[in-house]
Amino acid sequence: MRGIQLLRHTCAALALALVPLSSFAAAGPAAAEAGEAPDAAYADLYSAMQESVDQEQMADSALQALARQFAATPEFAGAEARSPGLIAEVTAGLRPIFVAQSKRVRQLYRPATLALFARHLTAAEAGSIAAFYRSDIGRKLMGGLARNYSPDATLSNLAEDGPVTREQVEADISQATGAALSALTPEDMTTLGEMAMANPALLKISLIGKGVQELRVQMENEPLTAEEDAAVVAVIEDVFNRRFGAQ
Repeated sequence: MRGIQLLRHTCAALALALVPLSSFAAAGPAAAEAGEAPDAAYADLYSAMQESVDQEQMADSALQALARQFAATPEFAGAEARSPGLIAEVTAGLRPIFVAQSKRVRQLYRPATLALFARHLTAAEAGSIAAFYRSDIGRKLMGGLARNYSPDATLSNLAEDGPVTREQVEADISQATGAALSALTPEDMTTLGEMAMANPALLKISLIGKGVQELRVQMENEPLTAEEDAAVVAVIEDVFNRRFGAQ
């Protein structure tokens, strides 16, 4: 079913801790060089980014966007018309699979994220940026980004099972970043400016942007495992069978 393909391509949306300086998202594919242990400072920076994002909120936003895409497909739209609430029941059933898959993908892509940090930042710079994400203004900015993030552009052409593109990823991040920034007070903006002047390491985040965007696209296209795919099919079939009877 097309709905399964929608889920396969968008599950990785939860795996990202979006970083609101430039259009930066913490992601990364597979592993760094075999046997290379990442410096603790880069691992701590990664943790600081993850800590500053409400993953439950991200899950809700992603699943709401998925439900909208289900409603746009003939199969689900027709079923919803015959049995109102079907799409909500399907997405609720998919939630634990979605969350577990996202955790798996975060771990899969974590080593290359740390390697990317190491290529662009010293350990001291990584520590300074981690402190920013744990600051009140850093958490406020990240919280606003998480509240405003919705992968609608990422999902927009997935009914045809096309791959997620960089342009789609950029559109969703840009929309959320703009909304988060617009919610800041003049005092917040002054604080950010002062922090950037006092801590040049923060300005280096923009150097990582291109590499991180590419990793993000790969995460969005990470397929489900056979077990995850079977679980998705089972949820959808169960809802349809209970509502309409086994065909």
